[in-house]
Amino acid sequence: MEKKKSSATSSSGASDSLVNLVWFGAVAYALFLFLFNAYVIRLQAIQEYGPVIHEFDPYFNWRATQYLYENGYKKFFTWFDHKVWYPLGRPVGTTIYPGMQFTAVFLKNYVFGESMTLNDICCYIPAWFGVMATILVGCIAYETSLSVNSGGTLIGVAVDALKGKYTKSNDMASKSVTKRFFGFESPAVECAVFAMGFMGVVPAHLMRSVGGGYDNESVAVTAMSLTFYLWLRSLRNGEKYNYLFGILAGLAYFYMAAAWGGYIFVLNMIGAHAAFLVLMGRFSTNVYLSYTLF
Repeated sequence: MEKKKSSATSSSGASDSLVNLVWFGAVAYALFLFLFNAYVIRLQAIQEYGPVIHEFDPYFNWRATQYLYENGYKKFFTWFDHKVWYPLGRPVGTTIYPGMQFTAVFLKNYVFGESMTLNDICCYIPAWFGVMATILVGCIAYETSLSVNSGGTLIGVAVDALKGKYTKSNDMASKSVTKRFFGFESPAVECAVFAMGFMGVVPAHLMRSVGGGYDNESVAVTAMSLTFYLWLRSLRNGEKYNYLFGILAGLAYFYMAAAWGGYIFVLNMIGAHAAFLVLMGRFSTNVYLSYTLF
């Protein structure tokens, strides 16, 4: 009997290992397929016409980046451009969101050096950051689908709030979860992969992250997605010091605010989410610390 039990246990372990291996291969293939296609689609304009800046705003952004690279940040912030807004001119340094320009110059000086021209870097930045935004949206989907965060329902929490009952963090943990390789959870990983697939081809994001479209949104959407992910990560249930991610969320928000004027939407969204948690009876010390550090 003992031999039969041991053989059954070993066969079950081998079967689980095979299932995990097949699962890992399918996830890896889907992840590669989605991210590769997301990158290739964004490079279509560059493949057809070469690394050329197109549209009006991207060309101005390229010109500002060139000035920053050639003259340094001190002259950049005091630069008065007489060639635009004729005949008045424009104080560029104080009327621009320079996050994208500083990103391009940083990549040129400290990453690529002489291997890529500044023009080529500016042309490829939308595609690079578009893929990164795709990955971050997958991370958001993974975080919101984890068992420790997805056990409750909105209706259930709302009913408890109306009854004056506080929904504990342990009550929000899902019981149906499968651990895979490296501690990743299923089906959270599958949700993340499919979210990446959608984000990689969604037109609203695709049109703002095409190669050569060197505009603020191409960098800002990535920074915004990073801010949202770090904010959600700081709220994960069952961890003691996860509220420290609120600091990183604040830094990501600072970068986003430096790159795009739509930063107010991010601030409003996080503030509304924190207020909604309070109204739904989900306020906790973790929420307080995360929002304060943010």
